[in-house]
Amino acid sequence: MDSGGGRGPAERVGPAVGILSPVTETIKDKTVGSPERFVTFLDAVAAIALTLLILPLLETISDVEEGESFGALVHDHLAQFGAFVLSFAVISQFWWGHHKMFRHIAALTLPIVRWSQLWMFAIVFMPITTAITTALDSSPATVGLYGGTLLLTSGSMMMLAIYVYRHQELNNPETPATREHVLGNVSVFVSMLVATLIGCIFADTVSYWAFLLLFLAGPLQAVVKTRWRRA
Repeated sequence: MDSGGGRGPAERVGPAVGILSPVTETIKDKTVGSPERFVTFLDAVAAIALTLLILPLLETISDVEEGESFGALVHDHLAQFGAFVLSFAVISQFWWGHHKMFRHIAALTLPIVRWSQLWMFAIVFMPITTAITTALDSSPATVGLYGGTLLLTSGSMMMLAIYVYRHQELNNPETPATREHVLGNVSVFVSMLVATLIGCIFADTVSYWAFLLLFLAGPLQAVVKTRWRRA
């Protein structure tokens, strides 16, 4: 006689399957679309933002008077060229970080979409802040606007990284998000916060050069990661 009270093998297995079923169903219920299609759309948005950066320079070049030398052109519009290079580098860096983040994501949920939309808004706004930096003299207000846009970009990426790390069920089993991944995004946000404060306080001297701290976030992360492993 069966010790399970007359229940067959399939019935005895049922409860074990039931333990796993809610997780699968929950993930399926949360999913709102394809991560691959969504990241392709975000890549296109970043590409358009990068393209918009060059338009003011093209207009400047088209207005060059006959006989004006290349050296004079660069000298007279050095701030515009500098703003273009800085913003191009910044957007490229943020795009690549956001693009790599989707290697960890296997299922697209509404919070991922919302944080990415916030990131996308900041990226699209970057050409506007870049135009303002070249049209107006450097001041705490203009530097703060530029830095605020970068804080919105890095902050949304940081929150997205935290969300993905805390919901491992949404992760790609082959490339799951790790705490080092979260650390990298936190270090970028902190770097942008420090850069914004320095740029605003020393708007007459340091100004936008402070945002080059973004490219020191990687070495800072490496130092912290090394100490983490030793601890």
